[in-house]
Amino acid sequence: MEYPIWQLTTLGGGFWIALIATVHVYVAHFAVGGGLFLVLTEQAAYRTNNIHLLEYAKKHTRFFLLLTMAFGAVSGVAIWFSIALLAPQATITLIHQFVFGWAAEWVCFLGEIVALIIYYYTWNTMDRSDHVIVGWLYFIFGWFSLFLINGIIGFMLTPGDWITTKDFWDGFFNPSFWPSLVFRTFFSAACAGLFGFVTATRIPDDETRLSVVRSCSAWTIAGVLATMATGWWYVTALPPAQYDLIMLKSQRVAEFMQWFWIFGALTLIGGLVLAFRMPKLMSFQLALVVLIAGQGLFGSFEFIREAGRKPYLIWNHTYSNSIIRSHVPVINQKGAIASAKWAPPALKEGITDDNRMQAGEFLFQLECASCHSISGPMNDIHKRTAMYDTNGMDAFLTGMGKLNTYMPPFVGTSEERMALATYIAQGLNGKAPVETAAIPDPEAVEPAPFDADSAEYVLTAWADQGMRFYAQTDKWTLLPPGNAIRAQLILRDNAPEIVTEDVEITYAVEPGFDGVDMTGVLKLKDDSNRFEGWLAVTPYQNGEFNPLPMVTVTAKNMDGDTLAETKTTLPVSDQMGCRNCHGGPWEAAGSGISTPTADNILAVHDRMNRTDLASRAENGIVLCVECHDDPAQGVTGTDGLNLSAALHGVHAVYMADRNAENSCLMCHPKDTLRGQHNEAGLECTNCHGAIEDHAISLLKAEQEQGKQSADRLISLIVPRTMGNRDAINPRTPWENEPDCLTCHIGFEAPDSDNAFNTWTEDAAGLYSARRDEMDAVNCAACHGSPHAVYPATERDNALPMQYMGEAQALGAGGTCTVCHVDGMEDAAHHPGMGLD
Repeated sequence: MEYPIWQLTTLGGGFWIALIATVHVYVAHFAVGGGLFLVLTEQAAYRTNNIHLLEYAKKHTRFFLLLTMAFGAVSGVAIWFSIALLAPQATITLIHQFVFGWAAEWVCFLGEIVALIIYYYTWNTMDRSDHVIVGWLYFIFGWFSLFLINGIIGFMLTPGDWITTKDFWDGFFNPSFWPSLVFRTFFSAACAGLFGFVTATRIPDDETRLSVVRSCSAWTIAGVLATMATGWWYVTALPPAQYDLIMLKSQRVAEFMQWFWIFGALTLIGGLVLAFRMPKLMSFQLALVVLIAGQGLFGSFEFIREAGRKPYLIWNHTYSNSIIRSHVPVINQKGAIASAKWAPPALKEGITDDNRMQAGEFLFQLECASCHSISGPMNDIHKRTAMYDTNGMDAFLTGMGKLNTYMPPFVGTSEERMALATYIAQGLNGKAPVETAAIPDPEAVEPAPFDADSAEYVLTAWADQGMRFYAQTDKWTLLPPGNAIRAQLILRDNAPEIVTEDVEITYAVEPGFDGVDMTGVLKLKDDSNRFEGWLAVTPYQNGEFNPLPMVTVTAKNMDGDTLAETKTTLPVSDQMGCRNCHGGPWEAAGSGISTPTADNILAVHDRMNRTDLASRAENGIVLCVECHDDPAQGVTGTDGLNLSAALHGVHAVYMADRNAENSCLMCHPKDTLRGQHNEAGLECTNCHGAIEDHAISLLKAEQEQGKQSADRLISLIVPRTMGNRDAINPRTPWENEPDCLTCHIGFEAPDSDNAFNTWTEDAAGLYSARRDEMDAVNCAACHGSPHAVYPATERDNALPMQYMGEAQALGAGGTCTVCHVDGMEDAAHHPGMGLD
C-alpha cells in the first residue's frame, strides 16, 4: 500500500524472483561448499605431490571465482532489485529488523571477496601454508555468511516470538534456524561435488580425473543423503501451521515433493555412475545432466519451503501481496484503493460504471500480480479462473484465504471485490455473466373430475418435497432423481373418515417422462393413515426439461372399482447451479450437470480435502453418501459431516453477505419456491435464515457430535442476523426444519416473516408429515406440497381446482363441503379456518 507497483503481465507472478533466486541460491551454496572443497583438494595435492591434482585445483579456482564472485554477485544484486520492486514491504521489514545482521553478512561477504581474490592470484607467489590459510579463511567467511543469511531467510518462514517481541534475536534464532543451517551446510557440500564434476571430468590425466571424479561422487552422494535426512528434520521442526500446510493441506507441495524425490534419485544415480571409469566427453556431458538434476533437487525443496510460508512473505505478518496483516481491518473499512498511496487519481473519487474495469485492473496488480501472471508461465490467472463468471469470481474472492489458506484474503470493500471479479472474469477471461436458468412454464392440465353432489370419496395427494433437486452425473451422485408422493383417501360424510383398509392407491406419471416405475402402488405408511411411495422420475418429458411432472393418483376398492382420482405434481429438478462457480455448460437444454462441471467439483474436493475422488471416478461412480450421512436418503456415511452441513458450511464461506437470490438460488433450482409464500414476497431466508446462519445451525448439530471439521467451518462463518453463534439453535437436516406455527401463531395470519431458529422436534413434525389437531388429516393434504402451498402454479393447483374450483387450500374461507356433506360451524382441524 505504501509503494508503487511494478506492473507485470506475462512475466508476473513471481517469475523473476523464482528464476533469479533458484539459480543464485544454488550457486551461493556452491560458494560455501566449494570453498571447503578447494582448500581440501589443494592440501591433498600437496600431500600426494600430485602435480595434475594441483593444476586442477588452480583451474577449478578460476571456474569457482567466475561463477561465485562474478555471476553470484550479479545475480545477488538482481535478487535485491527484483524483491525491492515486487515485494517492497517485506524487503523493507527485513532491512529494518536485521540491520545488524545484514551489516555482519556484508562484512563476511567482503571477507569472501578479498580472500578469494588473494587465493586465486597468489597460487604461484604465496607460501603454501599461507595460501592454505587464505583458503580456510575464505571458507570460514563463506560459512558465516551462510549462518547469517540463514537466520534472516528462516525468519520469513518461522518468525517465532518475534511477532510479539520484535526482538532481533527472537527473529534471528527462530524455530527453524538450526535444522535449516545444518540442511544448508550439507547441501553446500553436495554442491561442491556437483559443480566439481563439471571441471573434474575435463582433467587430462586419466588417473587423476578418475580420483577427483570419485571424490566428487563421495561429496555428492554423502551430501545429498545428508540433505534428505536433514531436510526431513527441517520440515518436522516447523511450527504446526507451517508443517500442516506442507505435509497435509497444500496439493502444490505434493507435486514439488514428488519432484524433490525424483531429482534426488537422479542426482544420486548420476553421482554413482560418474564414479565408474568413463570416456572424458561422456563424463562431462553426464556431469552437466547431474548438475541440472541437483538444481532441480534444491529448487523443488525451495518451492516446498516457500509453499509452507503461504499466504505470507513473512509468516503471520506480511501477506504475499505485501499487505501487512494487522492493517487489513482498517483497509477493509477504508478501501484498498483509498489506502494505496500510488493509486490512479481518477479511482480515488470512487468506483463507477465507467472506471470499474480500470479499478479491477489496478486491484489485480495490487493484490494478485505478485503471485499470478497473465498468460505467463507462473500461476497463470487465466487457467485458474477460467470457470468463473463475475458472480462466481466474486464468491471465490469472498472465501479466499479462509478455507484455502494458501492464498491471502481479499482486502478491500465489497464494491472493490466486485470490480476485481469483473476485471478477471470479463476483462481478462472474456467470460460473460452466466445467464440465469430459465424457469419453464409447463402447460396446465385438466383437473380430474369431481362431482360434489355424487362423489363418495375425496382423494388428496401431495409431494414430500415441493421441489426435490437431484445431482447425478457420469462421475458422481450427490442425490438420485425422484420424489416421494403421499396420499390420503377420505370418505365423505357429515363425519368424514380416513380410509386405509380394503383399498388400493395407485399412481401413474403422465406419459413421456423418463424414470423408473412410472406406474405402481402406494403403500400404507406404518403408524400412519397415509399412503406413500418413491417415484424415481426425472424432469425430462420427451427430451424437454419439465420440473413439474403430473401424477394421476387413483383409489380403487378390492374389486377394482374406482373410488376417487386426483392429480398432483411431483416436483423434481436437476437445474443445480454448480456451473456458476465450477464452470462448464448445462448438460442438457438449461439443466443438468455436465462432465466438465462434475470434473471440476471432484478436483476441488480433492484439492481441499486431499482425497482421490477424481481417480476413483474413472473406475466407477462416486457416491457422496459413502462418506457423508444424509437423513434425506436414510444413509449413514463412514466419515465427515452430513451432506447438508458440509455443502452449506463450505459454501457459506464463499457466499457470505449475500441475499437469497445470490446465495441460495445460485445453487438450488430457481423454481423451488412457487406457492403463496412466494407471492407474498417471502424468500428462502425468511424461513431458513441467511446462508451463514443456516450453515451454522447445521454445523452446530455436527459439532455436538464431536466432528472437528465442523469447528473449523463455524470459526470461518460470521452470523448474519443472530448476533452471535451461541444464539443459533442446532438442527439436523430433514428432521429439524422451520415450524409453520412460528409465524402462524395459533394458526392465525402471520404476525412475523421470520421463522428461522425455531425447529420442529423431529421428522414427524415436518409440514409434509404433520397432521391436524384431530391427528387425522395431513396439513399438506389441504394446503399443498412444501414450498408450493396453494395457490401456486397452474400445474400445482390442479388438485384444489378439482375440488374447490379455485386455487386455495381445501376448506379455505369456510368451504368444508369438499369432505363434509354438510357445512361446518366450528373449526375442527385447526383454529383460524375462517369459520366464525
